[in-house]
Amino acid sequence: MKTLTPKQQERNERKKKKLAALANLVELNDKDRQLVAMSESKVEDEEFCIKADDDYGFTKVNNKKKTVKNKTAVSAHAQTHGEPITKKAKVAEDIACINQSSDVSGAYGDNMKQIKLSEKEYKELKKQLRERKRQLENMPAVRLRDFGQKALLSVEDEERTPLFLTDIQHLAMSALLGKHSPCSPERWCCFEKSKQLSHTVVLTLEGLSLYHYLSNENKFEETKKVFETRLEVIMPPCKEGSIIEELAQIPLTCVQAEQLIEKHGSLEAALELNKDPTLLIKNIFPVANAPVEIAANDLHPNDKFPRTKLLLSALQMVDEGYPMPLRGELSKHFSSYVFTKPQYIPVTNRSPLFGVDCEMCRTVKGYNELTRISIVNENLETVYETLVRPSNKIIDYLTPYSGITPEIMKTVTKTLKEVHKEVQELLPPDAILVGQSLNCDLNAMRMMHPYVIDTSVCFNISGVRRRKSKLQKLALTFLKETIQEHDGGHDSVEDSISSLKLVKMKLANSVEFGDEVLTQKKRVHDIIRAASGDAIKNNLFAHANVRDKRTAIITAKSLPKAVQELLKQADKAQGNNPNKTVMLVELESNKEAVRKTREICLENALTLTNLYVTADQLLPSSMDDTLEHVNKWISKIYKSIGNNGLFLVLMGCAPECSSGVAMFSIKRNAAEAAAQSPIMD
Repeated sequence: MKTLTPKQQERNERKKKKLAALANLVELNDKDRQLVAMSESKVEDEEFCIKADDDYGFTKVNNKKKTVKNKTAVSAHAQTHGEPITKKAKVAEDIACINQSSDVSGAYGDNMKQIKLSEKEYKELKKQLRERKRQLENMPAVRLRDFGQKALLSVEDEERTPLFLTDIQHLAMSALLGKHSPCSPERWCCFEKSKQLSHTVVLTLEGLSLYHYLSNENKFEETKKVFETRLEVIMPPCKEGSIIEELAQIPLTCVQAEQLIEKHGSLEAALELNKDPTLLIKNIFPVANAPVEIAANDLHPNDKFPRTKLLLSALQMVDEGYPMPLRGELSKHFSSYVFTKPQYIPVTNRSPLFGVDCEMCRTVKGYNELTRISIVNENLETVYETLVRPSNKIIDYLTPYSGITPEIMKTVTKTLKEVHKEVQELLPPDAILVGQSLNCDLNAMRMMHPYVIDTSVCFNISGVRRRKSKLQKLALTFLKETIQEHDGGHDSVEDSISSLKLVKMKLANSVEFGDEVLTQKKRVHDIIRAASGDAIKNNLFAHANVRDKRTAIITAKSLPKAVQELLKQADKAQGNNPNKTVMLVELESNKEAVRKTREICLENALTLTNLYVTADQLLPSSMDDTLEHVNKWISKIYKSIGNNGLFLVLMGCAPECSSGVAMFSIKRNAAEAAAQSPIMD
């Protein structure tokens, strides 16, 4: 064995003393936290005792928490400095003392003088601390990304950009199914160690909105203690059971469908074919809640599948950079934009298609401005064509691309404002705009439109989803036409017609036509099966059944027919499995639903509870009492959740406000809370 030099021996002794000191602090801190947790638990037992004759059972008690501190460490510091010290500063001071001297008595008192670790004890102590670190690393956690941070209620209203209910659904799916989930919440958060979750409880409060929460925050004191993460979310249109219905259905994009094929060997859901992609758009754009005639949803004579299934969803529009009337940073960027119509009507399978293309020139402002716009109808007839004088001086005509020259622009006087008025008069309120990367054209027009089909999204010939093909290549491949080869530059009418031809060709064939990703996987039969209504694994409950995840649905009213249909699909997905994993409990009141949730939430991987707050309960005379009850329901359910359980609360579907609130928290016990806090915190 190699002989250590005196300096090496001294260094080893210091390491041992450091480790012993840190282990000592860890033990003391754990004991302190446990004492605090016990004292809090005792107060909570007194404060929240449940009375049989009281619906809510809350007795108001002034609860002043007192933190137990390590007397030895604090008193040693107090004698030196005359004031309390934080744990981080204390540990830093202690380790500094060890580094400066082999005698640790000054830092830890007489008890530390006796610390002498053998090599075996040193290794054992090191092993224990490593195990502690491993436990900390294995705890489930949800950390917000940039999109999530911007949706926090702590962000000022004009700066806040809300999430979509789809985003929250992806979190719930990942909590239930882990790596087997067909969708991930990575757009707005990072879900770490999801497999370590013990169970998930989702509480939906239909009838409450963001307005009710923010204007009565003082009524949610217990709720704010439970949830540090509170987010604004755009909810679906108001109707009973709409939150639970939207949470249950899995809105897959083509990318996610392709991932399902690749990962699981089959397309479990092709929801482009059986889900309304405009659902959230109706709450973002001014869409009238007008009845739709049954005949209007019949297939167009030239279409093989519904044209509405090619529309971009709200989430896709945000990801692709389309102008949308959302708050936050987007509202600043699009503040000068106008709608293509003052009000829209619901889009149908008979809604007309219009091809749109624009040409732009660079101005002194440093960006491209509109100089030409062309609109073509479904019969490939040009219905609008005009040159536009930019409001700023042109410095680059971009002639090879735009076809615009100084000579062409000499006599042009039409302004962008005039274009806005003419386009608004031309387009019907349910028009579907078609184009290649249409977000660029709408941004040039400074206009917003809810119904769009983007050929760069629904066509793919590269086999790589994120690698988009140029319109020129798509036209040559599918239309056998050569475009954009004029000496004078691009022709916006020609481009509009080509985009419209491509979409009409796709509609005349199938949803996978022109999509090399799906074609390569040879799963066309699955998509056709989904289109015919036979896809039975397209909802949260079906996935829970397939993965044998016990799920309970508790509601204070009868579920809507749409949700009941999803449960039937889940039963079909279960196949020959005799053990039913999805349980439905329909009760008569919110009070009974809360009690049942507390009773069975630990028995299920997912408990989904749906409560209702009526308009009468939100009248000025009864609102305070109602919100206090809601606050207590949330607190009661949280206390029944087990360690490492995810609790997710959703408020929404109030008729006066389209925005709701999403709150979530992962519950920790006292020991894990201690482990979660870094040693030097």
